[in-house]
Amino acid sequence: MTTQTNALLYLRTAQANDAAVTGQRERCINYAETRGWRVLDVIIDNGVGGLGDAPGLTILRDRIARSEAQAVIATDLTRISRDPEQGRAFDRFCREHRTDLCFVEPPVSMKGLRELIGGIENDDADSDAPFKAMELRL
Repeated sequence: MTTQTNALLYLRTAQANDAAVTGQRERCINYAETRGWRVLDVIIDNGVGGLGDAPGLTILRDRIARSEAQAVIATDLTRISRDPEQGRAFDRFCREHRTDLCFVEPPVSMKGLRELIGGIENDDADSDAPFKAMELRL
């Protein structure tokens, strides 16, 4: 029996911007629908900076810990955090709870990326590649 993947969407803007949130929502819903996933809920931090622990991430962690979803979708890695260490910590938390962290731009899941580079279940240096790239851009 195949079970459907349940996903939580996470949308964040540093400055309150309803149009940006709407755009993120549309892209994330399209990502889920393309994969046949069910969107359980949308968690929004509108006007919350990317440094520090956003309230929506606390909500996501609680729901992930309760095994409500198998995937979290955000438009890109910087929606989770602009701090690479916080991004790594959230990714680790997702892995510990068997929840795939997915991004619309580029369309990739962290699980798929780790499989591609051969570091699916361990924390080897290569599995940090997305976070290292983010550090270079900041």
